[in-house]
Amino acid sequence: MSSFSGGLPGSLHDAGLLLGLLISLAIGSCLIRDNVLARLAQYILVGAGLGYMAVVVWSNVLWPQLFAPLLADPASWLAATGPEDLQSHLPLLLGLVMWLGGLDLLFKPPGKWSGRRLLRLLAVIPAAILAGAGLGVGLSGALQGTFWPQLAAAVELPQVNSPATPDVSAGGGQLMWPLRLLTLVITGGVLIHLRLGRSAGGDGERPASAPASRGFASIVPQAGPGSLSRAAFGKVLAVWEGIGRRALWLAAGMIFARLIAARFTLILARLEYFLFELPRSDLWQILWAAARGAGQ
Repeated sequence: MSSFSGGLPGSLHDAGLLLGLLISLAIGSCLIRDNVLARLAQYILVGAGLGYMAVVVWSNVLWPQLFAPLLADPASWLAATGPEDLQSHLPLLLGLVMWLGGLDLLFKPPGKWSGRRLLRLLAVIPAAILAGAGLGVGLSGALQGTFWPQLAAAVELPQVNSPATPDVSAGGGQLMWPLRLLTLVITGGVLIHLRLGRSAGGDGERPASAPASRGFASIVPQAGPGSLSRAAFGKVLAVWEGIGRRALWLAAGMIFARLIAARFTLILARLEYFLFELPRSDLWQILWAAARGAGQ
């Protein structure tokens, strides 16, 4: 057992929360004006988060699965030829290339055909693998865990009940169909807006070279056989896209409101602790006694 394995003394149990109070006040001071204390507190939070993540990755992934087996039997790595050994060699090689490329970015730009430029190009490979794997896992998880179950529930047909087992929830089943239809309409409208919606510029004005017609009617021919049906179809798509766009705004507003409510709840909980619980701690009593002694 090391000297850091035991618990903290009683007077230091609340030191972390007192430090959190100081950092919270420092960050909150940016509401008055931007200052050095607010920036320093932000740097501390970012650095502590990155350091904690690095320690967790090292203790849970790199050391037990990569470096510990390497140090235990280095000869097995040199003589490894099987495909299962690539699971240990390839992450180490890609990680080293990515680290070297990242360190090289701290220096001045390399020449046109120098080895440093080749190193930076090689460092793009592990970065692309990380980004692609993360996006692929996130997208597949969203499709399998959210989109597809909601779509399956929206188009699910009501079960036919036999006369011996009457449907006691017939009213609830009849009310579910409008909700499912509304879900399909809103989901389809959002997808149409994201795929075919109008892309507004930074100032929201239409370029001078753009056609005068707006929405999906601009992509529908106005002359020729079947032009009326195509125009009607374009109008339906335009209305549907407008529904999806407004639903997207509403969803974004609701998410933002929930975030604000969650932050206010956290602030109130912290204020309650700092106002009622922290003054009872041993560390606060010591600091308060020291401050009164210095004042006298």
